[in-house]
Amino acid sequence: MTMKRLRPIAAALGLFALTGGTAFGGAHTWRVNEVFSNADGTIQFVELRESGGGAGEVGTMGHQVTSNLRSYTIPSNVASPTSFKSLLFATPGFALIPGAPAPDFIFPAASVPFFSTAGGADSFRYVAFDTWAVPAGSIPLDGFMSFNRTGGALTNTPTNYAGATATIDLRPPPSPPAVPDGGGTGTPMTVTSFDLATSSLQISWDTATCSGDAAFHIVYGQKSDLPAAPGGVFLLDGSVCGVNAAPFTWSQVPDATDGFGLIWWLILANDGATKEGSWGQSSANVERLGPMPDGSSGVCGITEKVLTNTCGN
Repeated sequence: MTMKRLRPIAAALGLFALTGGTAFGGAHTWRVNEVFSNADGTIQFVELRESGGGAGEVGTMGHQVTSNLRSYTIPSNVASPTSFKSLLFATPGFALIPGAPAPDFIFPAASVPFFSTAGGADSFRYVAFDTWAVPAGSIPLDGFMSFNRTGGALTNTPTNYAGATATIDLRPPPSPPAVPDGGGTGTPMTVTSFDLATSSLQISWDTATCSGDAAFHIVYGQKSDLPAAPGGVFLLDGSVCGVNAAPFTWSQVPDATDGFGLIWWLILANDGATKEGSWGQSSANVERLGPMPDGSSGVCGITEKVLTNTCGN
C-alpha cells in the first residue's frame, strides 16, 4: 500500500519539475556576442545575441550583464519574437555618436568604463546562463575593430533589438601627406599658361595616390628665397589658401622682383585646419624646411607640420 501511494506522488513531482524547467527557459539562450572599446573606455558596447532561434526568450528583466569590472542589471523584458535578435548595451558616449544604432540599454555614468582597457583577460557573463572568457590583449582599442565571439578581432557591427546596425569609426583621420612628385606610379605636376594677359596658370597634380589630403595650399617665393644649401630654410613671398581640388587656376601669379626672374612654388597638402604635410625631400634626401620653427609654412592658418604620413615622399 505504501509503494502504491508513492508512485503517483513521484509522477506529480516529475511533472512539476518539467513544467518549472520550461518556464525557467524564457531567457536562457542569450549569449554575449561582441564587445568594443575605444582606448580610454568612454565609448564601449556589449552585444548579446539570442543563439537558439527561440521566439519566446523574453524574460531578460533582472538578469545581469557583467565584466570583471562592472555589473549591470537588465531593467526590463523584451518583446517576442526574440529569434536571433541582438540586445545592445553601451556607454553614454556611444549613444552620442552620430549614425550609431540606438542602444537598448545605456550603462550609467558610474559604470564607465564597463570593462577594463588595461589589456588583461576578461570574463563577460549573462548571468546565469553564459560566460565568455576573453584572453588577455584580445580586445582592440583602435576605435574601429571589436572582438567577436565567433570571429575574433573584426570590424565592429553593433546591432540593437530593432535590427539597426552600423560600423563606427573613431580612428583619427590620417595626417596630411606630401604631394606626390610624380615619381614611380604617381602623376607628375603639369602647368599650363592659362591666361598670359592676367598671368594665370592652370596647375594639375596627383590627388589620388595619398589619403589624408583634405585640402591644399600653395607657398611660393623667388630665387633669393631658396636655401643656399640642402637642409636650409625656404623663405616665402606669399601663399594661396583654400585650394580644394586639381586642376587649380592660379590667377595673378606674381612677378619676380629680385632680378633673377624666377618664381618657384610648392603644392602642400593640409588637413583642412591647422596641419600641413611634408614639403618633400631635397636632392640630399632631407626634409625641406619652411620658415617656422618646426619647418612649417605658417600661412593659411597652418601652425604645425606633420610628417607621420609618409605617402608621397
